[in-house]
Amino acid sequence: MHKSEKEKQISKMIQFILTESQEKSEEIKLKAEEEFSMEKNNLVQEERFRIIKEFERKMKQVDVQKKIAQSNLINQSRLKILEAKYECVENILQIAHQKIIKLSDNKEKYKEILKELIKQGLHKIREPKVLLQCRECDLEIVKSIIDGTVKEFMKVAKMNCSVTVLEKDFLLPPPEKGSNKPSCCGGVVLNTPNGRIVCTNTLDYRLLLSFEGLLPEIRGLLFDFDQEQEN
Repeated sequence: MHKSEKEKQISKMIQFILTESQEKSEEIKLKAEEEFSMEKNNLVQEERFRIIKEFERKMKQVDVQKKIAQSNLINQSRLKILEAKYECVENILQIAHQKIIKLSDNKEKYKEILKELIKQGLHKIREPKVLLQCRECDLEIVKSIIDGTVKEFMKVAKMNCSVTVLEKDFLLPPPEKGSNKPSCCGGVVLNTPNGRIVCTNTLDYRLLLSFEGLLPEIRGLLFDFDQEQEN
């Protein structure tokens, strides 16, 4: 074989090897690019899912916080409504209290009220001996009516009864304008000498009893009307 032919064969072999290696290189490159692309897509997809989940988690948090905020606002609103209703009812009680303060201004009318309060107390206690407390400012009025009032009670109750008006142990004094000191608007407190039976029949106590009894009706008149207006 001539030298030129050998060179040609060697050249062909070299060319074949180069071509083969180039093809392999391209194949490896394509495969690497394909794997890279797949891996990239997987990473992108995973990151996308992670972002979506994180977004959903944050949205749930926002939703929960929103519901909590709404609930707090509703509770605050209800509390304010309750406070307003309480103030309204308290105002009515204060108005009524101001009216009973003035009952003792009319001496004759107040005298009749005291008679009835004493008789009611005696009927409730129904004991032969009773102690009576009144305000110091009412002492003379009570002393002037006690005998006749006790006689009226004994006639109806068909029993004997002796009432001692306490002249040193008095009820609280009348309310002073602009003062929050404890006070009494009038009336009496009756009790047995041993203190076992006590009948509080002051105007203040009677007002509270009446007010508590009428409270559902008062609330109904005030707040059911408001609801009807809203509807």
